Amino acid sequence: MDIDYYSNLAEELGLKTEIGRKALAIALDNIQTLDRKQQDYGSQNIARHGELGVLVRCDDKTARLQNLLKNRKTMVLADDPAECQAAPRNESILDSWLDLANYGIIGAMCHLGEWK
Repeated sequence: MDIDYYSNLAEELGLKTEIGRKALAIALDNIQTLDRKQQDYGSQNIARHGELGVLVRCDDKTARLQNLLKNRKTMVLADDPAECQAAPRNESILDSWLDLANYGIIGAMCHLGEWK
């Protein structure tokens, strides 16, 4: 999206801090990702198990994130190249954080009865 769009929206929402404005841009981009995934997968796979199912997915995502962060640290700290882990090819640390944020939104929607 256009930077002016974010600036105008942030002003309209009354956001006062730079962090708030940056968070708005990330959140809106992430909601677009959530929407694209819903177009691909639908909502029934989550609706079937509700909040507990979302919690399990959060737990899985957290475990993956721990592994990615641990491996990143190993890559940085290892003196011997043979001890370095290869960078993940299918999911980045940022992707994991953003997915976890969307699971929080989905969990809230389930809790509020808005997830159908």
